[in-house]
Amino acid sequence: MNPMLSLEGRVVIVTGASRGIGAAVCRDAAALGAAIVGVARSADALADVLAGCPTPTRMVVGDVTDPDVPDRAVAAARELGTLWGLVNNAGVGAPGYRPVTQTPTSEWESVMVVNLFAAVGFARSAGAALVAGGGGGRIVNVSSIAAISGLPNIAPYNATKAAMDAMSRTMAVELGPAGICCNSVNPGTIATELVDDLLAANPPLRDKFVTKTALGRVGVTDEAAWPIVFLLTDAAAFITGQTLVIDGGRMASA
Repeated sequence: MNPMLSLEGRVVIVTGASRGIGAAVCRDAAALGAAIVGVARSADALADVLAGCPTPTRMVVGDVTDPDVPDRAVAAARELGTLWGLVNNAGVGAPGYRPVTQTPTSEWESVMVVNLFAAVGFARSAGAALVAGGGGGRIVNVSSIAAISGLPNIAPYNATKAAMDAMSRTMAVELGPAGICCNSVNPGTIATELVDDLLAANPPLRDKFVTKTALGRVGVTDEAAWPIVFLLTDAAAFITGQTLVIDGGRMASA
């Protein structure tokens, strides 16, 4: 293996690790040698994912909105070795599918708590640990093309993802002197349960998304996961404060 792509001897925390892109990141990062701390609410599903990793793992079962969970994840990482990376992947879609003028404040709050505030909590705990460790590291926030386009009827989701992109840029500036690279990855339409729920709520969206994508199809989880894993490696050591769009050419086709 090219040493620039190796994650041997490094520990990576992945939130939302029991399914979708998070599960794929666990498997793909482990394939490059990373030890994995998986965070999710479902113990059984998380155990299944981590059982497929060829490296040491730890489970942290809990809701990412619980303020104790980020510190538990950092503690679990220390059991495995030296924390190197955080992948802030956990998220939810908009609970309703409606325009801004019909979206109650409660729906904004429910999405903000998971998609933004929980990500902030993990970035704070893991970022502090990485700075204290003195060896650099990586933080990747999993955002969405919703952050950079006006997808209708899911304004709370769009807003949280735009906020994550802004947070990534700010963290890149703040943590850069410690050798910590911080980036956002913005997937387009990837075949995950979250996307399937959205498309089920509005079936015409699937045809619309496929039509607007240059490659003419929906992406699969590994196609989003491997770019995230790349950003964890030494090959990405001079990439920080960036937003990497993985959408099969959808934004180019807009």
